Amino acid sequence: MTRRGDSDSLSKGSQLLVEVSLPFQRMVTFPVRELQDLWDEYIALVEVREQNTHLRSKLSRLEEENLQYREAIVASERFQRLPEFRERRDVPMVPANVVAQDLSAWFQSIVIDQGSNGRIRPGMPVLTDTGVVGVVTGTSPRASKVLLVTDPQSHIDAYVQRTRARGTVRGGASNLAEFDYVLREQDVQVGDVLLTSGLGSVFPKSLVIGRISDVQREPFGLFMRATVESAVDFRRLEEVFVVLEQRRLPEDTEFSSEDEELWPPPSADTADPDIAPRDAP
Repeated sequence: MTRRGDSDSLSKGSQLLVEVSLPFQRMVTFPVRELQDLWDEYIALVEVREQNTHLRSKLSRLEEENLQYREAIVASERFQRLPEFRERRDVPMVPANVVAQDLSAWFQSIVIDQGSNGRIRPGMPVLTDTGVVGVVTGTSPRASKVLLVTDPQSHIDAYVQRTRARGTVRGGASNLAEFDYVLREQDVQVGDVLLTSGLGSVFPKSLVIGRISDVQREPFGLFMRATVESAVDFRRLEEVFVVLEQRRLPEDTEFSSEDEELWPPPSADTADPDIAPRDAP
């Protein structure tokens, strides 16, 4: 057509054919175009889904790595504190990991991964760098059971660091304990630090037990009531130290013998003639 240079419009027959076939062409072209668009969108969605899956997997790996890094940082800080704590104490201690917990309403105890093979015996105190954990109550060759200070069976003689007021820390529930047998007129306030007194056969003196969280003074009675929040968060407890020292109270026979006198007998030079000898009739 271009070669002929024919610029005339289509013939009547061609025009009629175009007009008649145009609706049919539209009917065929429109679904094809719609299907093509849907196919393109489906392919795009498949690619987006694959990219989304890949990104989710990558995000999960990064979150796991981040968690491991944070755990390593926390563990590093904790392990840095533990040697410093051991250096401050001049008694031999064995580190141990907590492998089980029994923090029910009736029992407050943990199990650690050191036992009699590690020279641990019942009656040895258990500590952390923050405070007193409890006492070993039973051992196996490779494990030990520790009674926590918050167990109702636990009783520790203690005193208030600020005023030296004396009493007994008795286990209660959860992370709390009670400060019992404290005279009502004693100066005990919320926030006071409680330390072990060293009396008894388990804990050395001046170990941190916790802080006073509540004080109740009744208008009657001899003693006040005080609640103690333990210095150790037992639900996050992971490492402990067992003090390799079983303290023992001396027997009565170690103080004196039956033939010893409270006052030595007077000598002949210093004897008072007005005082008869003890064995005199």
